[in-house]
Amino acid sequence: MSYIKKRVPRKPGMTPQEIIADQKTMANWLTDNLNKIIYASGSILLILVVVLGVVWMKGEKRESANNALSGAMAMYQTTIVQLQENTENSTEKLELALEKLHEVASEYADTPQGQTASLFKANVLYRLGRYQEAAATIEELELRNQEFVSDINAYYLLARSYEANEDFKLAIESYQDAKRRALGDMRAVIDIDLARCHELLGDTDTAISIYTEIASEYPDTVFANRASKKLATLGIIEQETL
Repeated sequence: MSYIKKRVPRKPGMTPQEIIADQKTMANWLTDNLNKIIYASGSILLILVVVLGVVWMKGEKRESANNALSGAMAMYQTTIVQLQENTENSTEKLELALEKLHEVASEYADTPQGQTASLFKANVLYRLGRYQEAAATIEELELRNQEFVSDINAYYLLARSYEANEDFKLAIESYQDAKRRALGDMRAVIDIDLARCHELLGDTDTAISIYTEIASEYPDTVFANRASKKLATLGIIEQETL
């Protein structure tokens, strides 16, 4: 891998061909790790199971909340499976799942079940492209129970929502919060997100530093490949070496 002394001047952004190649490179990995991208932590499923088990025998209200959450989650999970097989009427199906989750989140707002429903509600809002509402839902959840948000690492979904709203500074802060709690490949995913946000803010030097670190720390991976392509786009690495 060779380096050049002067940055090669070029227009900002990627060419259509580069975008297509970059997307194809990441497509399979992103598909296989959809839950990581959305939830940023598989621990949410463990928390959900624990919540359902603990509340099962603790009073009528909690049992009612448990049943309500179970029904809403059943619809949500069925909807997600259906969308993976067929995207027809996807908006309508997601809206129905959203309505159920909203009912649980509103009626049991101060319970673990209601808070879990709020998180999945934010997920559905994000899938629907309602990024501002998704961010607001997580922000409200954080005010009610910051420990819950931290434990299940909802900051990644919050960061994605901020970025989609082009609020890159807040996105960077939330990505950093998520990275502090991330493990394994998820840290590399977040690093790429951080570099992209810095680049979109015009902080090219920081973006280059992060991409260089990714290429060094994750050699021979899809992450290193993507980082190297971005460095080439920014004129740091010669395209012929990729």
